[in-house]
Amino acid sequence: MNNFFRRYFKGDPIIWTIYLLLCVVSIVAVFSASSDAISGSGRAAGQILRHVAFIAVGFGTLLAVYSLPLRSIKFFSFILLFFCIALLGYLLLAGSMHQGAARSLGGLFQPSEFVKFALIVVTAFFVDEFRNEEVLKRWFKIFCFVVWATVGLILPMNLSQAIIIFIPILIMLIVGAVPWRNIAIFVGVPIVGIILLSVVATVVPKTDGGVSSILGKFRFETWAGRFRNHIDIVEQWQKSDSNTEKWAIIRQYDQVIYAKSAIYDGKIGVAPGNSVWRNRLQEVSKDFIFAMIVEEYGTFIGGLGVIFLYLWLLWRGGVLIRKVDTVFQAVVIVGAVTLIVFQAFVHIAVNVGLLPVTGQTLPLISKGGTSIMVMGMLFGLILGMSRKIEEKDESTENMTDTPQEPTDKETEINDTNLIISTEEEQQNKETFDFIEITNTNDTTATKDS
Repeated sequence: MNNFFRRYFKGDPIIWTIYLLLCVVSIVAVFSASSDAISGSGRAAGQILRHVAFIAVGFGTLLAVYSLPLRSIKFFSFILLFFCIALLGYLLLAGSMHQGAARSLGGLFQPSEFVKFALIVVTAFFVDEFRNEEVLKRWFKIFCFVVWATVGLILPMNLSQAIIIFIPILIMLIVGAVPWRNIAIFVGVPIVGIILLSVVATVVPKTDGGVSSILGKFRFETWAGRFRNHIDIVEQWQKSDSNTEKWAIIRQYDQVIYAKSAIYDGKIGVAPGNSVWRNRLQEVSKDFIFAMIVEEYGTFIGGLGVIFLYLWLLWRGGVLIRKVDTVFQAVVIVGAVTLIVFQAFVHIAVNVGLLPVTGQTLPLISKGGTSIMVMGMLFGLILGMSRKIEEKDESTENMTDTPQEPTDKETEINDTNLIISTEEEQQNKETFDFIEITNTNDTTATKDS
């Protein structure tokens, strides 16, 4: 069995382990989140089977990316990125809102998810090329424009998604040793742009059509309202004296409070399938699955166990980047690992009440077909880079252990040395025989005298 995995599933075994464990946790958690519905409806059972099917598809996308050569991955990523940009532009103008935020095709396919994979590979390609100063001067502005345009199209639909994509790219630029002046431009321009747009949005009168309708797509009021509500809920809860007031706050901000209540009740866990708060939480299998895991499995096994898996991934990514040969491989690993871990902790921060509700899934655990497929692709990137490390080590060992056949030149030199050595031995033998004969004659002559 070990030889089977070594032959067909090369790459870092720890990364493989983390991926498989996250998949197992996902299946168990989604099953538990739907267990009540299963008893009364076969539709929920179909949803679970559908989730398992998406897990399988995600594993297929992992193997596809894992098996492709680097040149094909780069080419595919560029094509995918520009395809997603076109779709995002269409969805921004004519797409339907999904869960009050991200626009998607039929509520299923979200191009912003595939942008995560495409932009990481494209960014790694440019960072590798930016080691050449001429390339940096010529192409950096174009690179920035592509990233700004892509993230800018996602921003009006899903602020948290845009941030989750932008931050790993920034870290990739830093790790890739891009000059700080260029990094400042990369970060500063969009910040200034967002500030100006928000100011204009508050000044321009809200009328139908024109500039107001365009600015309305950026949902500045929605963002501000979520952050205000997130802050106010804590203050209002602390100031309320009666249970009536507290229940009024619960009805207004129930999702955040329900999630925190689930985590609070899950000190030692209520056992799998016995969650109380899952029926009150909307999208518990997506947005609040971490809270349900903590409630059922406890703080240490459920909560810290899940956090440990992501921290383990982060640590292992740091180990791998020290072993790779190229900047591209190192930056790809940094980007993929950072995005997965960063998204995970945004999800956890929402569940514990540190951030307002963002709608971000827990990578590879929450239900969501597109997200699971993209996370499989990101793990495929990491495993593909680690496989190249393993293949390099194996080739080095083979060169060390296997005796090398001498080349024609080496054979010719050896034969020449052999001939010279033979001639020298013959001359030494003849000289030795001559000396021996001479000594014998001298001895005989002495005896005769």
